[in-house]
Amino acid sequence: MSELVILDEHDRAAVLSAMSLVGSEYGEDDFYQFFYQCSRMNGMLPTRLSKALFDFRMGRSGSVLLIKGLLAQQHIPPTPALRGNTWDETTLAARKIMCIALSQLGHIYNFLGKKDFDYIDDVFPIYRDRNEQLGSNRDFLEWHVEDGFHPAKADLAALFCLRGDATVQTYICKAQDLDLEANFRAELMKKNFLIQVDPTFQLGSSAEGQYRCAVLSDGEDPEIIYDPAYMTGATPEAQAALEHVHDCIQGAYQSITLEPGDLLIFDNRRVMHARSAYQPSYDGTDRWLLRGLLLESYWKTRECLDQLALKPDSVAWPPSRNTSSIGQISGRKSAENKRFTQQVAISDHASQRSEV
Repeated sequence: MSELVILDEHDRAAVLSAMSLVGSEYGEDDFYQFFYQCSRMNGMLPTRLSKALFDFRMGRSGSVLLIKGLLAQQHIPPTPALRGNTWDETTLAARKIMCIALSQLGHIYNFLGKKDFDYIDDVFPIYRDRNEQLGSNRDFLEWHVEDGFHPAKADLAALFCLRGDATVQTYICKAQDLDLEANFRAELMKKNFLIQVDPTFQLGSSAEGQYRCAVLSDGEDPEIIYDPAYMTGATPEAQAALEHVHDCIQGAYQSITLEPGDLLIFDNRRVMHARSAYQPSYDGTDRWLLRGLLLESYWKTRECLDQLALKPDSVAWPPSRNTSSIGQISGRKSAENKRFTQQVAISDHASQRSEV
């Protein structure tokens, strides 16, 4: 099961206070200058949140952490229909809060070869992707780990819910909880599996083609690389073992319905995730998440740093498609921060009254 932390209005007030003191804006400056400024605010996080993040980092609370109530209900702009141009006052503030919290766990990064590069990705349904095996589809999103083919795959992944959908479930399954038969476990530890690069990467990028890997590592708390939508066994025995993993997941997974303000963090090395099928409306009211990838250390990426947005000035920033809107937003920085804080405080107060 996941570790659950529920924040109250006093906790949220402390988070908003920390956010208002960050001396930089997402997309306005070099990302790592911004991320450094966010990390300086760690000491201002409420004790309940700070302790939960510390325990998660130290492995004391398992490999899945769900933080509820990081943001109160507030006005969220309509869910976009296409990628790009998703930044506005509210979504930039949410990115800032996300970065403050996650800076206690590692380094936010992404892959330079992504088609729609951003340090923090938007995840929402897109009509043209409705039948693809992508986070923007409407079909069942297959079990997977993020970027399992890549040696610099994320250590941790985080999903921050801006707009929820009560009909949609996020599924989580720990490799440790799989009741695998001994012969299949042994097969899964062999490098007899081929995994392809998923379509979110650009053709011609350094991440291209397919790679050979093992699915499971040794030990009582194993790591796993699993992505059956883009993965096959290189031998009949390997394919049978891959299908055995699918069967074992059915009795081991946890279902979570993400609500606005929820931050779900999980260990991408040891935890698979998936999402239920659903019917988006494509009318601005659909589910909308932010996704962040984290590395605990630069060390494991030392052989592929040229493929990652992990160093200052490693990528042009901000994306050109958003430059004008970011300029307008940053020009209203102090007024927006004040208004955003006031909106959330009013929302918290109204929520408190409705519970009495």
